[in-house]
Amino acid sequence: MKTLRKAVLWILAVVAILVIIAYLLPRTYKVERSVYIKADKMLVYDLCCNMSKWHIWTAWTKEMDSTVAYEFSGQDCQVGAVMKWTGKIMGVGEVTITDLQPGQLIAYDLAFDGGKYTSKGEMIFEDAADSLKVTWNDQGDLGYNPFSRYMGLFMEKMMGPDFQKGLDKLKLVSEQRNTWPRIEETVFPAQTVILIRDSAGPADYGRVMGTGFGELAGFVKANKLTCTGYPFAIYIKWDSATQFSVFDMGMTIETTAEAKGRVRVEGLPEQKVVIAYYFGPYEKTYSAYMALDGYVKAEGMEEAGGPWEIFVTDPMTEKDTMKWETRIAFPVK
Repeated sequence: MKTLRKAVLWILAVVAILVIIAYLLPRTYKVERSVYIKADKMLVYDLCCNMSKWHIWTAWTKEMDSTVAYEFSGQDCQVGAVMKWTGKIMGVGEVTITDLQPGQLIAYDLAFDGGKYTSKGEMIFEDAADSLKVTWNDQGDLGYNPFSRYMGLFMEKMMGPDFQKGLDKLKLVSEQRNTWPRIEETVFPAQTVILIRDSAGPADYGRVMGTGFGELAGFVKANKLTCTGYPFAIYIKWDSATQFSVFDMGMTIETTAEAKGRVRVEGLPEQKVVIAYYFGPYEKTYSAYMALDGYVKAEGMEEAGGPWEIFVTDPMTEKDTMKWETRIAFPVK
């Protein structure tokens, strides 16, 4: 009995010592990492303020937890936007944007287990010579719970590596995208179009396109129609080895008309697209296509039809090929 009593006293003494030590530990913690990125400030900021894009660069993705499911509410890049998640490894949590200063600061509240564990985070963007310094921190108040005080000793090891991994990926993605043409997500409205289908290879694209758009222009004039956009081509088939393709040449018209000859009249439904703004000769659009392909894959989108080329600049009136604007659009879902 005396032995048991001594054991209990020893245990109580150890617990008391651990509690006393706990209250001597810091009540707050702060984890911080930085990276230098050679990319446009707003490009980097947009990747960070839009939480639906965090999967592109943070460590907290399905690669870490294949069971994780995300839910988003509020407007992207706006105060009040919320990202919630549940997963076997990542647990249950949410991030709420609390402050935004475009190109300078993103602040958020982080909560786990329904608010049982909370902290505040920031991403700070600062010009640094020829680079952008991005600093990411998370800090919290551990309160009076002794267990939480001890957990504070491990926050650096638990969060720091993930912060650094995320920032390193952010640097990689941002510097890659910095070389891309401007890319946007938008929606083409439902529209009435006239189309001519044809095919061509590298040696006769110019001739076939010239003939086709000439026929479309003649159809517009003969039917006294009004065009409401730029001429375009929609690629139906493409052989990467021979560069031979089948495509529809088209124009958007204000009102419908009766088809004639090779000219078809069709109504196209509303379509979500990712669009790149390319400037240069037509034969060098490859880089824009590769950028769009990389963007669509990184965003987790799925292509939903052949690519469009929208010809903004008339090569007959503008002789400088570097000023030719072609908008290349991938339909997606």
